[in-house]
Amino acid sequence: MAYAAVTSLMRTIHQSMELTGCDLQPFYEKLESLRAIMEKSCNITGDHEGLTTLEVEIAEVAYKAEDMVDSKSRKVSSAETVITRSKAFWELCCSLEQEVECIDSFMMQWLAIWDWYNNFKDFKAQNFCLSKIPERAVERSEDIMVGYENEFKMMLDQLVGS
Repeated sequence: MAYAAVTSLMRTIHQSMELTGCDLQPFYEKLESLRAIMEKSCNITGDHEGLTTLEVEIAEVAYKAEDMVDSKSRKVSSAETVITRSKAFWELCCSLEQEVECIDSFMMQWLAIWDWYNNFKDFKAQNFCLSKIPERAVERSEDIMVGYENEFKMMLDQLVGS
């Protein structure tokens, strides 16, 4: 959903550059890099409410930005004087910058969740097993926790998982 919305926004920006002759390439390139991030992280399987929520928010911002670029590009192309054209282009750039920054902010949150998920998945995938503890570590009396068996078991359960 967000990937398609950002792609559509990029297409609209490209069309705007062709229509108006204005340079919006930095915005296009920023969105291209954000889209590449989304493309890599789309392989997460399962239900991840945080990513789904961010995906919806990114799509909403991208569609809103697309409408804005379309309407402000028309103002730029229909401007009758250089001053009104410059003013319309300035408004387009300022508005587009705000929208791209908003998408970028959501993408940073997206990456944080995605990184957390990958780290958690890697941690879970590690095969922790008590049989892999060297016997000499268990046999040494100074390594044995005395009087805290319940706490030790609870910590071990938290580390290894139920």
